[in-house]
This record gives sequence, structure tokens and C-alpha cells, in this order.
Amino acid sequence: MLTGLPNRHALDEFFRTAQMEAMEKGTPLGALLIDIDHFKKFNDDFGHGVGDQVLRLVATALRERIREIDLPARYGGEEMIVVLPGANLATCTAVAERIRHSISERQIIRRSTGEVLRGITVSIGVGQFQFGEAVADLIDRCDRALYLAKKTGRNRVVTEVQLDQKLAAV
Repeated sequence: MLTGLPNRHALDEFFRTAQMEAMEKGTPLGALLIDIDHFKKFNDDFGHGVGDQVLRLVATALRERIREIDLPARYGGEEMIVVLPGANLATCTAVAERIRHSISERQIIRRSTGEVLRGITVSIGVGQFQFGEAVADLIDRCDRALYLAKKTGRNRVVTEVQLDQKLAAV
């Protein structure tokens, strides 16, 4: 309700349909897992009202930067997900960068005081569905890529390919 984005149930249904379609047609299916950087600090410093405003701003930015056929959804807490049917990893990465850039350019204004608050950034993990795998495996790769984005400085996009490169370097 807060963000106007679909819930987990709608996400699961959409993913199931998109997964079947990708396997039947041999088309790509990508996903972005998005986490608001330092979200807890917004809540702690400015209150939950401002935190809610940040969530709505990010949800709006997602809807503005994706296609009609894509699904943005609230995944949990300050995490959101976007499912991109027919989008390969390069396309998903470009969409993720547009989302990240769009959010970083926006400002939050505290309604009670008119004060402009510090910028909002997001970290994004990008993954590509592998035919025959469970959706949970795709989400897990997105989550690991998201974790790497946070670990390497936040406000960045990391793909599953970079996870493989990181493992090869170890």
C-alpha cells in the first residue's frame, strides 16, 4: 500500500508466468534486486515519515524507468525487485543504471520544515534466468550481486557476471 507496488504474492505469480514463457519461447528473463543505501539512517535521523517518503520516491523512479511489460514489486523492507521479461543481461544492466542514476538525482524535502535532505542512492544486483532453474536461484544470484555492490562502495550496479569474476580472482 505504501509504495503502490505489487506485493510478494503478485510477484510470485508474475515470475511463474514469465519463467514459463521464457522457457517455452526461448527468450531471456532478467531481474534487478534493489536496496536503498543507508535506509535505516534515514529512519533514525529523520523519522519513519521521511523513510516512507524515500520508499515512495524509489517506487516512482522504478515505474518511470521500466517498460509496461516489466513488473516492479516490493520485495521486503527497503528492498525492491524488478522482473524484466525478454530482457538480456546487458539490457537489464542498462535499465539498472538508469534507475540508479535517476534516484541519485532526486531530492527528498522534509515536508514539515522544507529542509532538503541528503541524496538517496541505491545498490542493485542484476541476474539473468538460466533455463530450468528455480526462480529462487535467480533471486539468490541477484542478492549476492547486490551484496557485492554494497560491499564495494554502494550506489552501484553489479551483475552476476561480476560475481563469477570475483570468484575467479580468489
